[in-house]
Amino acid sequence: MSDSQSSPQRVQTLRNLHEQAQRAGHELAVRLRRAQAEQSQAENKLRSLEQFSAQYRQQLEEQERRGGAWSQVRDLRAFLDRLAAAQAQQRSEVERARGACAAQQQAWTAARQKEKAFEVLLAQEHGVALAQQRKRQQSDLQEWSLNRRPGFADSFSDSQNSRFGDTTPSRRR
Repeated sequence: MSDSQSSPQRVQTLRNLHEQAQRAGHELAVRLRRAQAEQSQAENKLRSLEQFSAQYRQQLEEQERRGGAWSQVRDLRAFLDRLAAAQAQQRSEVERARGACAAQQQAWTAARQKEKAFEVLLAQEHGVALAQQRKRQQSDLQEWSLNRRPGFADSFSDSQNSRFGDTTPSRRR
């Protein structure tokens, strides 16, 4: 079978592949939304840690300015060090989440392109099928016009002619 002919099997195969691509795209879209939510949560947590750090740095400065107890100053500095370590770890988590989100975005984009490609192929198959149908209709019309009997109109009986308002007998050539 040539490429310019459409077949029901080809169309059904393309439909099946299109449906599979749609399902895969949907699953990847769900994963992408999850990855985006994880990235957002990681970024929010990092912002919270940065806000806590800023608040405790301000407390440390006030303690040092007021001449607070050395043990309190030491504890605040140790706590700020732990917050800095948590921030560093959270920055790594944010970067990991961004990478995962980018990978999911890329996978979803590829799946969407595949789905669109199958839509184009299905549309082309539909066009080929329509062209084939028109060609068959044209061929049938041509065959009918070439094979019709001469004197087709003269073949009506006089009684049939009278039903159409023509009472003159038909003349045969």
